[in-house]
Amino acid sequence: MLRRLGLFALGLATLVWIAPACALSLALPRLAANAGGVAEVSGALPVLPFGVRASHVHVAREGRALDLDELRATWTPWHTRVEARVADGTLLFRGEGLRAQSGFLRLQDVALESLEPLLGDTLAVRGKADGIWRFGTQSSVEGSVSRGAIVLARAGSFELPFAQLVVSAAREAPDAGWTVHFANVQGPPLSASAAGTIGADGALALEGQVRELDEPVLSLFPLLRLPTGPLPLALGVEGSLAAPRLVARGTATQMGAGR
Repeated sequence: MLRRLGLFALGLATLVWIAPACALSLALPRLAANAGGVAEVSGALPVLPFGVRASHVHVAREGRALDLDELRATWTPWHTRVEARVADGTLLFRGEGLRAQSGFLRLQDVALESLEPLLGDTLAVRGKADGIWRFGTQSSVEGSVSRGAIVLARAGSFELPFAQLVVSAAREAPDAGWTVHFANVQGPPLSASAAGTIGADGALALEGQVRELDEPVLSLFPLLRLPTGPLPLALGVEGSLAAPRLVARGTATQMGAGR
């Protein structure tokens, strides 16, 4: 009797141990297909005490793809931890409690455009990101994007390149908008700063100024109906996160600039 109970307990423990690997290999592709996407998992194996690792995970949706290498995920009653390599960068997620309703996501040298399948939308910012998103009852984002560009809604394929973008923002509730304490773009060719709000629907309402304006961005401003001087230029940022729009302030607004 005791021997049977021991074998049953051993079998149950084995099933529990391999469950995450089976879920990743079998359930993830089905979930992705139900969401209109594709997921492929390679080299999934269980990890002690309760977790899974995979050599490669590929997720694609609406023409956007995310590739994770050396993924490792572990679960305990106290926290969830997921870490992976994204191209030359790394991603670390840690959630508190069984439901991971609070925690953080840490990015290091990760291309922002590679995260679009997770976000479900196209971002207007390109570049390599380093930063941390703390989430829960209150949330905050602090980080930087280097060697990137801002894609403007009205400019077709026009992009405003920058050397570095530094951002600090927070929100008071999960369903609230964001307060942007500062967004600082450092050039060349463009140096600017802004502050304001991002609505829960992604609507932008930021005010700022341009301190430095050199080529090739200088030639783009007239095409956008924006003045090129004198510096500093007062500008507003409207539109949405996926499609931002620059609007001239002050006397330039009276001439219809940016409209």
